[in-house]
Amino acid sequence: MHRINVPSHGQIPLSAWRAAIRWRRGTIITWTLLGFAAGALALGTEERRHVVTGEVLLPSLNASVTASDADARESFVAAQIETIKSDHIISETLDRLAFWGEANGPAFSEPALLTTSLAGSEQQQMSSVAETDAERLKTIGKIKDLLTVSPVALGSAIRITLASRDPYNAAKLVNAVLDAYIEDYKKTIGNGPKQAVQELQQRLDTLQERAATAEEQAQAGPSRPVERKKLEALASTYRSLHQQTLSEYANALNAEPMAATGPRILTRASASRTSPTFSTAILAAALLGGSFIGLAFAARREFVLRPVRTPENLELSLGLPVLGVVSLVPGRKLYPKNGAEPPLLLHDDKDGLRSILLRLRENLNNGTCVVGVASTRNGEGKSTLAFNLAVLGVEGGARVLLMDGNLHRPALARGLTGTPTTELLSALKNPTDLVDNVTTTEFGFDFLGERSISDDVRPAVLMASPELDKLITSARGSYDLIICDLPELTNHADAEAVATSLDVCVIVAEWGSTSTFTLMRALKTSPAVGIRAAGVIINKAPLEVLRSA
Repeated sequence: MHRINVPSHGQIPLSAWRAAIRWRRGTIITWTLLGFAAGALALGTEERRHVVTGEVLLPSLNASVTASDADARESFVAAQIETIKSDHIISETLDRLAFWGEANGPAFSEPALLTTSLAGSEQQQMSSVAETDAERLKTIGKIKDLLTVSPVALGSAIRITLASRDPYNAAKLVNAVLDAYIEDYKKTIGNGPKQAVQELQQRLDTLQERAATAEEQAQAGPSRPVERKKLEALASTYRSLHQQTLSEYANALNAEPMAATGPRILTRASASRTSPTFSTAILAAALLGGSFIGLAFAARREFVLRPVRTPENLELSLGLPVLGVVSLVPGRKLYPKNGAEPPLLLHDDKDGLRSILLRLRENLNNGTCVVGVASTRNGEGKSTLAFNLAVLGVEGGARVLLMDGNLHRPALARGLTGTPTTELLSALKNPTDLVDNVTTTEFGFDFLGERSISDDVRPAVLMASPELDKLITSARGSYDLIICDLPELTNHADAEAVATSLDVCVIVAEWGSTSTFTLMRALKTSPAVGIRAAGVIINKAPLEVLRSA
């Protein structure tokens, strides 16, 4: 049994990176394009959702207020935020934008601003006349949900943010909110002291009138002393309240406002779009990121799967010699579907297959050689190589029998025999007589196979039967070279079952596709095949690999 060297996993070596760059360019290009697409998608999303902001500087509080109450500023900022998001400020904002215009339609009717929260039919209704108060309040509520109001700069300013697909109308809305807030603040602060003084004056007049009325009623001399005392006490209470209100009135006249100055706009919202430089940087980063991911993924696959690339690495890993390297014939299969072309013949300038066949027969002292051709999976070209080895054997003057032992996928039997036959099953019934069961092909070799089998026939049992061993033994007396095309090693036990009847086995590995680890496992789980394995044929290698070999 050949010794199998299992490489250890660890850091990806430099050779894997070089192999990835050379042989897995498609993977790298695919990931690069995916990265570019992701970057373009991100930019497209950014273009559809613009964030506009505006900032207003809050009024500065008086020194006396700040010194007396440390929480005054925080409470004041919270109150201003609530004011900005209040219904009357939003309503004033929409009035400024003529959102409820009747004569010429709405001046501010951008559906994109509200489509994130409102249906199209609702937007169309609200962009015209507000028929009911409920519709107006609903619109105001949606606008409030879209706005984000937060303090900045340690509470010295307030930022208003709005995300929209249309930055121009979003900027109009934010600026209208800023203007409505400043105007409302000026009205509130300017009229507040006057209203307080007027209310105190009205209260003083009322208390003075009530005190005078109570005194007059007490002096009029009620018939009962109890009632007179009540009237005197009431008059005294009114006079006391009058004095207290008079003191409040004097304080109101001399009081300073809590805010020394009014608010002002720091930054108005603008409809700025993503800069070309930023877009280019995003796309460049996406391209580089996709390329790096693709390169890392390709290098990782090269390192983990260990695809068959060079004879040296394969011999080091398997401990088996590489018998030869066969070039890839693009677009050709063993038997073309149209039937207009002949079977694929792999004659090369260096006669690699002929050299392989000569080496196999020399190792057996030129006696009858029974060769099994196997691979780890379908599609690696073992049937094509078995067919070509048979053709080369005939060209070398040998009597050749080609057997299709792959009863699961009998490609050779279906290609070399015109009508369904039962050649192999008939031959097993009389193993010593092959003349009536073999088919002589136009290429000069005899063929034995089965186009199809019934469901009750077990291919592995058939391959391990004494009848098949007798058939091969009988064929040794009639042929110089017997080539048996076997099923794949990883999915079926047929090759292991028939291996004891073979002299040597040839393992076919597809260049760049067959995993070295898969070959290791296949030979380990099929010890009878591994013992008889003469070597590996690397199939479907690019021409540049053959030129550099």
